[in-house]
Amino acid sequence: MWANVNAQSVHQQNAVSLMQVDMLQLGVLQTQMDNLSVQATLLIGFALSMWGGATLKPLLEDDSQICIWKTWYHLAFAAVFFVTIALCISCGGIIVSLVLYIKQAAQESALLVSTGAAVANTRRHLSSLNRLFVVSYASFALSAVLLIVLYVGMPARLPTPYPVLERAHMNDHTWGSELESLVTRFDGVHTITCLDPRSPASHYNRFAYGAAIAATNTLIIVCMSAWGYRLYAVIRRSYMHDELLHWFVGQQAEQKRRAERLSRAVQLQRGVTCDSTG
Repeated sequence: MWANVNAQSVHQQNAVSLMQVDMLQLGVLQTQMDNLSVQATLLIGFALSMWGGATLKPLLEDDSQICIWKTWYHLAFAAVFFVTIALCISCGGIIVSLVLYIKQAAQESALLVSTGAAVANTRRHLSSLNRLFVVSYASFALSAVLLIVLYVGMPARLPTPYPVLERAHMNDHTWGSELESLVTRFDGVHTITCLDPRSPASHYNRFAYGAAIAATNTLIIVCMSAWGYRLYAVIRRSYMHDELLHWFVGQQAEQKRRAERLSRAVQLQRGVTCDSTG
């Protein structure tokens, strides 16, 4: 009788100790998620600053020396820049939103279901969040490089046909300050900083490209938001009590099978080693 009582007492103490260890692990995971959320928030702030007026205005002006409307490669670099910014902001927003839910769901599951199951499930989702943060950081880094390229790595002026400059001189009283973008170099080559203000085709291309960029960025943000909601639904389902217990039991069984296979492999290796030495 006393042996049974002692065995039950030891079992209860072991269960309490294991629960305390699991809660400590859960606290560590939540700290990691907090750090991830803070870093994602910082990335969102930096990315939004690139979308600010002080950054975009020189890139979008018709007569700016760093405008993006000059050539096809200016437009290509600018397109990738805008896409990476939208991707960075979208991924960061998904991370921040999911962290808020996972922390609450993990605490509830640890109290009502199982601390071990809550820790294992939270660790699984944290790995997904880390991968998503890598995508967000890579997008931000690429956008920063592209911004530097757009500002200092592209030609400030482009050669323009002589008739364009000639028409501008013939209409000084009409075009006024637009002549500031038209300059003749010492070698006689006529250059322009950005678009020809009198060209309907240039303005049409600018409008079409701007509309395409706006639509693409909107589509990226909408699609990423929809994907983030779908990911939230999957995570929410994984923390439901029955689903969590079913997954955790299967996870433990899989770990047990892996341990048994590893043990058999080690024993087989030891047997082969003993035979070779004998």
